[in-house]
Amino acid sequence: MIATKVKEGYKLESPTIDGVFVVKMTLNDTGEESIEICSGRAGVCFPVQKLEPGTIEKAVGPKRWRFFQKLKKEGVDRMFLDPQKDGRRAPATRSW
Repeated sequence: MIATKVKEGYKLESPTIDGVFVVKMTLNDTGEESIEICSGRAGVCFPVQKLEPGTIEKAVGPKRWRFFQKLKKEGVDRMFLDPQKDGRRAPATRSW
């Protein structure tokens, strides 16, 4: 999952395993959450839908969410949140 700082907050993007779809979730600075699902092959996106507060946190899981929040607080504007195993920290990248 790639998290990128955007004008209104953070966009978290994750392609499906086969790359047919890309799920884009946005967490606005105001706390609003939304989701957009795009098809890479067809080149179309379904309309953006609002999400209930806390949906993104549930979707990414508690470990990645805590790590995302930590990096967000540090001001990191682009990060890679990898699934975690055995309590290891997920790697992150910084934009300089």
